[in-house]
Amino acid sequence: MLSHHDRQELEKIERWFELTEPALAARLRSGRPARPPLLRLALLLSLDITAGLLMLLGVILNSPALLLTGMITVTTAVIVHLSRFGRD
Repeated sequence: MLSHHDRQELEKIERWFELTEPALAARLRSGRPARPPLLRLALLLSLDITAGLLMLLGVILNSPALLLTGMITVTTAVIVHLSRFGRD
């Protein structure tokens, strides 16, 4: 349980957020995460599909170069997915 002082401090922080960053306060109040921009979603999807196709072609054609390129693309896709690329 929070003390009276802690509740007052949290209310001050809440008022400060509402005054300085109304969009952020509204987003936090709604409790829903922001949807990713369409361009970012398209880029991530195309990177995932490309990585999968390169790996599949590398295995089917028994091509070490395609397989290596696919593995590098998969690694890049994982890094992009885990980073904050294109986010607000």
